[in-house]
Amino acid sequence: MEKQYIFNRRTLLGGAAATTTVGLLAACGGKKEEEKVKSAGKGAKVEDLYDINAHPVSDLKQGGEVRLPLGSIGPDFNVYSTGGSNSDTYAAMSTLYAAGLWSSLPNGTLELNKDFAVSFDPKEENGKTVVYVAVNPKAKFNDGTPMDYKALQATWQILKSTEGDFKIVTSGIYGSVEKVERDGDDFRVKVTMTSPYYPLNELFASILHPKMADPKVFNDGFVHNPHPEFGCGPFKLADKGWNSTENTFTVVPNEKWWGEKPVLDRIIFRTLEASAERAAFKNGEIDVASARTSTAYAEVKNVANAELRKGQRLFSGGLNLNPKRIEDAKVRKAIFIGTNREALAKIRYQGLPWEEQLPGSRLYLPFEEYYEDNFPKADGDAKAAAQKILEDAGYKKDGEFYAKNGKQLSYKISIFGDDPVNNSMAQTFVQNMKELGINFSVNSRASSEFSKAIPARDYDTTFSGFSISTADGTSATKQFYYSKDNEGIGSEEIDKMIEKMLVIKDDKERNKKCNEIEKKHMDEISTVGTVFNGPDFMMCKKGLANYGPSLFQTTDWAKVGWLK
Repeated sequence: MEKQYIFNRRTLLGGAAATTTVGLLAACGGKKEEEKVKSAGKGAKVEDLYDINAHPVSDLKQGGEVRLPLGSIGPDFNVYSTGGSNSDTYAAMSTLYAAGLWSSLPNGTLELNKDFAVSFDPKEENGKTVVYVAVNPKAKFNDGTPMDYKALQATWQILKSTEGDFKIVTSGIYGSVEKVERDGDDFRVKVTMTSPYYPLNELFASILHPKMADPKVFNDGFVHNPHPEFGCGPFKLADKGWNSTENTFTVVPNEKWWGEKPVLDRIIFRTLEASAERAAFKNGEIDVASARTSTAYAEVKNVANAELRKGQRLFSGGLNLNPKRIEDAKVRKAIFIGTNREALAKIRYQGLPWEEQLPGSRLYLPFEEYYEDNFPKADGDAKAAAQKILEDAGYKKDGEFYAKNGKQLSYKISIFGDDPVNNSMAQTFVQNMKELGINFSVNSRASSEFSKAIPARDYDTTFSGFSISTADGTSATKQFYYSKDNEGIGSEEIDKMIEKMLVIKDDKERNKKCNEIEKKHMDEISTVGTVFNGPDFMMCKKGLANYGPSLFQTTDWAKVGWLK
């Protein structure tokens, strides 16, 4: 997303949205077949990978509204917690919770966000890394609380440990912070590290309100309550802006915002199933619709007064195996090895002018400098290799399916939403698994259930994965593969590799180690497999500016609007 407000973790994506990558669409006339666009590899030009219809504010009309669809919103609005960490809730809340030191450029480079930061100065003192931070003294939360050293201290206290009282996704850099102190005045802070951790610009990518440093508020207080008073940014929640009956989330300009004033009068987010989203777009009820799947693309590509915007979707994953349900890592690896990823990708992209090589990393996309293919592969026939893994682990065929100690390997693949592409993939996967000797069935659920089911691990297997929010893979490696951040799922050996990786200062060498860790985890632990990246195809009403597929760029909601 674009001056988008960065959370240093990968946010969850799922359902029909679980595919994406770059793509330039070549439209052809007559009966000519549309040209296939190949996914970008290393060396691709960044400017070819996003399309937000960029314009200066002087080109835009003042006022108006933009209506945007989401698969689900809430019920937990704390995007920093395990309960609220999903991409749709994040998209809505990013209009309200803007506080953070950094903004991201399209290529993933971070720069200081001058609305919140004056300076960020790392030094070495007495053998320790120390960072001096100066916060913009104009910065305040909506309830008037200053964004001073107390807010930065609270952010550290909340995010420093996954084993503490706060239900956070990952501790990231904050687990390596010794103390956060006032430094001369309330808006200057000294951060002392207990040990090296890189990159240092993970510090205070988000700044949390001090009142969130109460575990009861943090863990449970955001359920059905977005707490707009804890936020700040160009927009605020409208009066009765969260309507749980109609599933709408409406924001209006924030008169307390000290930065650039927004162009729009309001932004309205609506929760819609995939089919309802397409119908609403065709009926002029919303201004944007996803065209990432063949079903959506075919239905909305010819809508009048609209245009297709193409970009690289920052997503990786596709095959999410819940280790709390599929407990044996050998079974998970057999599923990895035996899954016909080519068949699933073919279904996903059938009818789309898009093709890509199978991805092999959750950390990087194929066009990125540090990308390596880390997905485990069979030597020879995949079915035979998967069955050998099961048999070596003590499983034996009992009729059609493998069993051990009298318990058959029987699971469900959960799909969310009503896009027929997902159903076709699920049916193909089920047949694929049955041929291996694993008894799978399809569990169809509403897309609104996704944001509840994933953090609660209420699934056996899903077609879901994670957005890729930074070009550097350090924080994602820790989040995905460190056992202490994953309810004990992992290994002591991998944990030690991660701890050593985090202290490597050189970016290239550190990211090389990230690849080594990912390769080992995928081979031995096997929890989320890479099947798709995919295109970010988005149909937008003509005239909508500064919004669309944006690569790593942070969405500047103040500049979103309509051309004159």
